[in-house]
Amino acid sequence: MAVYMKYAAINGDVTTESYTQWIELHSVQWGVGRGIAMQSGSGEGRESSLPSLSEVTITKDYDISSPDLLKEALSGAAKDVDIAFVRTNSAGSGSDKYLEIKMKDVIMSGLSLSSGGDKPSESISLNYSSVSFVSVPMKDDGSSGTQSVVNFDLKTMKMS
Repeated sequence: MAVYMKYAAINGDVTTESYTQWIELHSVQWGVGRGIAMQSGSGEGRESSLPSLSEVTITKDYDISSPDLLKEALSGAAKDVDIAFVRTNSAGSGSDKYLEIKMKDVIMSGLSLSSGGDKPSESISLNYSSVSFVSVPMKDDGSSGTQSVVNFDLKTMKMS
């Protein structure tokens, strides 16, 4: 399994078919939470806040895309970003996407570089105005099932 990112027109060094020149990632972190308030000693009358969506944080090796990603961090320009989680397909001859995170109006809110003397790694935080999760389950026979899509717009705080 692999995780790849397409950050606007920035080229990475992925050679996998359908993801040529995407950027290879080591990890992706994202979450959602909401505050819940209730009276002490009672489980009734709970009130919840609007959901709070975290930024997407990715880690990757320093690579061909790194200088251009640094330019994005410094410029603050809003771009669209896709992250694809892929697995070897049932035929074993290619790859199938099983999860995609699509973000609109992404501004890089942080980029850090670290190394202990070996190849540097980067941690990048991405702030977005809307996010879509496209999930494609795998059937028992290894083929792809019917996709489900969850969209959330932070401007309107609405899910679709």
